[in-house]
Parts: sequence; C-alpha cells; structure tokens
Amino acid sequence: MKTIEPAEAAKLVKDGFLATHAQRLEMQKKRLAELVEYARENSPYLKKLYKKLPDNFVLTDIPIMEKYDMIEHYDDWVTDRDIHLPDIEAFCNRESSDGELYLGKYTVLHTSGTTGSPLYMARDRHRNLIHGQLIAQRLMNGIAPDIMDHTKHHIAAVIYAVHGASSYEGLLRQKYSVPGFEDNMRAVSVLGSIDEIVAELNEFKPDTMSGYGSILTMLALEKKAGRLDISPQAIFNSAEALSPDNHRLVEKAFGCPVKNNYCMTEGGEIAMTVDSPDMLLNEDWIIVEPVDEDRNPVTDPHKWSGGILVTDLANFVQPIIRYYVSDCVRIEQISDDNIRLPKFEIRGRVNDVFIIDGKTFSTAGIGNKSEFWSEIVNLQIVQIADDELQLRFVWHTGADREKAAQYCDEAAAYFVEHGCPKAKVSYSNEPPIKSQRGGKTPRYIDLRK
Repeated sequence: MKTIEPAEAAKLVKDGFLATHAQRLEMQKKRLAELVEYARENSPYLKKLYKKLPDNFVLTDIPIMEKYDMIEHYDDWVTDRDIHLPDIEAFCNRESSDGELYLGKYTVLHTSGTTGSPLYMARDRHRNLIHGQLIAQRLMNGIAPDIMDHTKHHIAAVIYAVHGASSYEGLLRQKYSVPGFEDNMRAVSVLGSIDEIVAELNEFKPDTMSGYGSILTMLALEKKAGRLDISPQAIFNSAEALSPDNHRLVEKAFGCPVKNNYCMTEGGEIAMTVDSPDMLLNEDWIIVEPVDEDRNPVTDPHKWSGGILVTDLANFVQPIIRYYVSDCVRIEQISDDNIRLPKFEIRGRVNDVFIIDGKTFSTAGIGNKSEFWSEIVNLQIVQIADDELQLRFVWHTGADREKAAQYCDEAAAYFVEHGCPKAKVSYSNEPPIKSQRGGKTPRYIDLRK
C-alpha cells in the first residue's frame, strides 16, 4: 500500500507548481512508471492487460481503459485483494453518516452522470492527501483560509445529495467531523426545481456556496432578478464546465470570487482556477491526452478533442491509467521552460436548463438519476413540447423497450415529485441527435423551434 505524510504531500505539490513544464513532464514519466509497476504487481487484471508492455514503454503503449471493462473486472482491477464490488457497493450506499472508513482505511464514493452503471471508487490516504493539497494550494489561492471552516461559516452545496455521490460524501465527512456544528453545513438537492433550491438557500443564508456550473448560472440569474437573497463570500464550481461568460456572470451577480474546478470521481482534480478565471491543468499529477471519438490522438492544440484519456498518478488502489472520458477539451501548448501550468479549456460536462410544465430544471437532475439505469451508455433529453420530453438512449448491448418505458416512468415520477404533474416523458428509438459543430451528443436538445 502506497503511503505518504501530509508534509511530504504538501512539498510535492508545491515543488510541482514551481517547476518548469519540462521538469513536470519528467515527474509524470517517473510517477507513471511507478504506478504501472505497482499495478502489474498487485492487480491481476492489469497484470494480464499489461503483459505485452515493452520494458521501456511510453504512455501510448499502454492499453486504453473503458468504464465497463473496469466494472466487469472490478475485483481483479483493484490492487487491494480485500476490496470486493458487492461489499464496497453496500458500504457506499448505506444510510449511515458516521464517517466510518471502508475496511478501516478507504473513503468510498461512486461516479454520477449519464454513463450507465456507477463506478465505485475507494480512495486511500495517499491519494486523498495529494489531491487535497492540489485544492488547498492551487484552487484556494487568494481565498481566506477559514472560508471553508464550518465552525465559523454556513456552507451550502447544491449537489446530487445521495449517499455515495462524490460531492455529497465529502460534505458529510466535513459536516460530522466537528460535533455541534452539523447545522452549519447543508446539501441542497440538485434534483429540485429552481424555485425549491432558491427557497432553501434563502432560508439557510450560506457564506460559501458550491455547485455545478449550470446550477450556479441559474442561481446568478435568480440573484439578478431579486428572488435569491444571499451574499456568499466565495463560490466554487465543480463537476462540469463553467464557461468564461458564465464565470463572469456568476462573479458579477454575487460580487465574490468564483473558483472553477474541473474534477471527476475517477480522475480527481484535473484542472482548476488558480489566480485568474483560466483553468490550469495539474499536469504534475494528472495526465490528459486529447483524442477523437475513435480514441485517436488529437495533436493540434487549437482543435477541440472528441474525448480525453485521463491518468491519475496518485491513485494506487484503483489505477486510473488512460481512462476514456467523452469530454471535449483544448490544452495550451507551452514551452519547456514555462513555469505556469498549461491553460485547460473544456466544452464537455455542461448541463442545460429547460422549462417544463412552467418550472425550471437543470438536466443534472435527470442525468444523475440515469446513472442507476442499467444497460445505457448515454442519454439525451429532447424537448418536443412545452410539457413533454423525449428520451433517446445509447444502449450498452441492444435496445430494451421495457427498460426504456420504465425509465420514462421514473423520469415522469421525478417531475411529479417536484410539482409538475402535467409533465410527460416518452422515448424514441431514434439515436441521439449530434450537434452540427463538433459532432458531439448534447445532453439536451430543443425541437420545439
């Protein structure tokens, strides 16, 4: 088991930030070699997968990892022989909030989004300390040190508030870390309508607020309209892209610093704002390879990718090495002697806002629910009338009409639960509609126009 002390983690992250681009690439190379060697020794699945790697392999020699393969080979993929999928799933989905660690040493969470079955991740102290320092030293740069201290401030997170979800589990760990101050932290469910979210935030009055980019943009508009009466001292975006225009909109509406963090449950803190609205790639700990939708390299730094391959150099428990994610990015090309981290732009993971039956929602709500819909790889929400949405699925195997009808019923029940009894949800056997620009599959399409 890989171990590290807090002081060492802090120094490694600081040294990487002060290094040149060429020096960070050397750090990448050494850390990748160590990670692959550990994976081959401790993961039966990766030992077999990497059997034909040459002695002096380079990054592109390593096979690409897909989510469904990792789930299928879960028990053999992890490097701790005591971790088993049924056990970690049961532990992650338990109703307890006592801060207990899985097997006494791992924090546990699962992915969320529209990619089919959730992937359960166990995070050890080594990984948590490294990524924690990336947040503390880079994302929190220029922010008052105690702004995230819930013994002094009200902290709200507008997130997918269910056990196992990454952001929610992090909030719970902090919430119950200091007895007597639990009421100073609140998870506001992203599944609600904008009216419900605004009402809860107005009652709570947070000093610090975090949430998905689409939700923060909606809340900025509610603030400008005078319906949202809160004055946070800092706002943090995560899990999806916050465009430069929306970044400025949120910052101007609330009159406070807005920090943008592009992260994922599998790959960790990939890129973040440090001292400007630009997101910077944490290239000393995360390797990102832009690829097209066929997994071929995109070498032109001015061209948007069709996806990315992510490698987390700090995760030795569940090695994430060349893991495919369908986000569109561009990465700045910098010189070897450049100290500033490369600029990272992302066009994926953006939720949309839509109105149905007179109420406003973000696609994040249905997107997060669909994470538990089996056999689908992707989902598109198509609005065909003011009160009707059509779901289009990409199936992992073959189309399943009974499951499609079931998922539509669950989506309709979701809208009924949130005050939209007239909302209708149907499904189409047609494939999702791709955008004319870039060929990507938007999460939401409006066909009423």
